[in-house]
Amino acid sequence: MPTIRAGSRTRTARLERGIGQGQLAKEAGISRQALSAIEAGAYTPNVTVALRLATALGRSVESLFGDAGFDSVTANIAADPLAPQCAAGAHVSLGRVGGKLVAVPRPATSLNLLAAGGMVEQLSHEGKARIASFRTAAEIDATLVVAGCDPAVAVLSDYLAHRSPFVELVSSQCTSQSALEWVAAGRSHAGGIHLRDPGTDQYNVAAVRNKFGRRPALVINFARWELGLASRSGSRRIQTLEDLLRPDVRIVNRPPGSGARIALDEALAAMGVAPEKLAGYDLELSGHLEVAEEIAARRADAGLTLRVAAEAFGLSFTALREERYDLVIPKREMDSAAVKVLLEALSSSRLAAEVSRLCFYDTSEMGKELAQIG
Repeated sequence: MPTIRAGSRTRTARLERGIGQGQLAKEAGISRQALSAIEAGAYTPNVTVALRLATALGRSVESLFGDAGFDSVTANIAADPLAPQCAAGAHVSLGRVGGKLVAVPRPATSLNLLAAGGMVEQLSHEGKARIASFRTAAEIDATLVVAGCDPAVAVLSDYLAHRSPFVELVSSQCTSQSALEWVAAGRSHAGGIHLRDPGTDQYNVAAVRNKFGRRPALVINFARWELGLASRSGSRRIQTLEDLLRPDVRIVNRPPGSGARIALDEALAAMGVAPEKLAGYDLELSGHLEVAEEIAARRADAGLTLRVAAEAFGLSFTALREERYDLVIPKREMDSAAVKVLLEALSSSRLAAEVSRLCFYDTSEMGKELAQIG
């Protein structure tokens, strides 16, 4: 029924514009036979064709191909299936990665009610769940799933919303190691990582090779950023890692597998300092902004995070090193419409300028292919 109604709406919109099937098919870049099948309800267009038809008819994809009914679908959960956010009733976003549905848990918030692509009905085995979907197939195909810890994903999402309104970016906030796990397992289109290769000043390529092996993937630069110590301005002057050893300083940490945690552990090992010597070492927060918020709220005195996070909360910041943050994209995803939009955005000088000015990043190589794996 949804396909028949969508076909009827497409035909009605075409007739209202006063054009024939041949002209609309030509403008949408499809055959007249394909358009005839769509209008007859015998064929559901993919996201690319749906976008072309909607553009040609001056309509939204939702108005042509949306449906008020909620389908029940099975999807892989892009998180620990035993985590609280995966329980029945949890809100998720839906995307399609490698031809399979992926459900990304949406974080709870006390400030805003976040939109969701569906709701978990029942958690099944092996990280799968039964989900009531609030999205059409075309909308799910137009959802871009990116895993990682970069706060600038909000800037990228806003850019896509203004210039590619039919592509929704869904961010799965996690550590670099987890992002690499998710993208390698086919649970996100791209994974953002900042993992320094052991013993060198190079980033990410060795980690991707170790994870992907012979499976083909691309490493594409997003930006370079500064990782450093954030603290409140005031009497407790905290500028070096040695300052974290003082008895009056309590830190906040990132989880194992995060780039910041790895950097801290490497520095402590080089100084010959046991991690338990740092007060607050076991206090772990999921993201860079959460670390900065904890310090600003006076629940901790310092922590390793990004300059953009420190600036967002008005904290003092001492840069310790520059890191490269790259996106890992399996080669199999390059034909995805959502990934094509992402790559187009990364080649935009305007996006690079926005991220550079808003986030204090070096975006001079944004979109540059740095390595091919496999």
